[in-house]
Amino acid sequence: MKPFISISRLPALIVIACAISLPASAWEIRSFGGHDYVPVAEVATFYGMREESATDSNSKNLAGTGRSLVLTRGSREVVLNGLKHWLAFPLADDGGRLFLSRLDLGKTVEPAFRPELIGGFPRVTTVVLDAGHGGRDAGARSPYELEKNFALDVARRIRDQLKKSGIRVLMTRNSDVFVELQDRAALANRLQNVIFASIHFNAVDNNSAASGFEIFCVTPQGAPSTAYEQTRLRDMVEENGNEHDIHSFALANTIYHAMHGRLDMADRGVKRARFAVLRSAGVPAVLIEGGFLSNSGDARKIASKHWRDTYASAIACGILEYKKLAEQKIAPRNVAAHRNPNAPAPIMAAAPAALPTATGIMLREIPE
Repeated sequence: MKPFISISRLPALIVIACAISLPASAWEIRSFGGHDYVPVAEVATFYGMREESATDSNSKNLAGTGRSLVLTRGSREVVLNGLKHWLAFPLADDGGRLFLSRLDLGKTVEPAFRPELIGGFPRVTTVVLDAGHGGRDAGARSPYELEKNFALDVARRIRDQLKKSGIRVLMTRNSDVFVELQDRAALANRLQNVIFASIHFNAVDNNSAASGFEIFCVTPQGAPSTAYEQTRLRDMVEENGNEHDIHSFALANTIYHAMHGRLDMADRGVKRARFAVLRSAGVPAVLIEGGFLSNSGDARKIASKHWRDTYASAIACGILEYKKLAEQKIAPRNVAAHRNPNAPAPIMAAAPAALPTATGIMLREIPE
């Protein structure tokens, strides 16, 4: 991909979208496809990372100061600190030099690498748990149970775990009833010092091999959602959820590391979407997809009471890690630390601060 402008100022929209501003003279800024980019080499230097051997010529592996980043030229998929993430825009290549979009640096890489430097966190005294679907909306199906019932069961288990830690928990539904999408986020919007987590399970009709976890937070203004290649007109609209899009990303990333650190399931990544509950939530919010009911392996795990209990505990742990981050500026554990409690604490702010900018439902159990 060739640049059509060598140096450019940030458009006003992207200035708003970036987490932290920096004078243009401090970084080389290039424009590709109408979006501003910075050199990957400068990103590596900024975070104190060095290049390591890659599996192929299209990939670049960076590591150092307790951080890691795996990039693939022309791709939106990256691996940050051991877990998959999806960029707003693909990496650009100019004569072999790789460039990362400035929006992705500010909205994904920086909050993943240095979450303790994020400002403006609301306190966390209340969690709204949203069990997806319900009533006439059954959601996906597996040979064992309906998505709506699995979602409610897991939400209740998360609730019970969080209450043990003194967190106030509200449920958008606690029985098999239908709740309108706008009413789910509205419950959280009426409260203060709250986060919102919507619990779902995945399914596809035409690919039984699809499997794994994925987690969504709201798409930044001016960027396409993960499911879309190009920016659309509606992507330029500032949604209610964009008020806390950095905090929502931090919540998604923290929960996702806890999930993968405690359970074995394929990694589909931290993704962006404008789902109704995410774009309308004026609080930090995530939507979690806990495996595919259309995949035989995932479905059998999800049908296990023991697996669901471990899964709920992982989500609760991620929420509590986020609470420490929000209130005490303690960097959350990454996936390796969750797997190994004796692992060293993550490096904090190792680089300079400046950046470019309830009725019961009986579930049919299977043997453990």
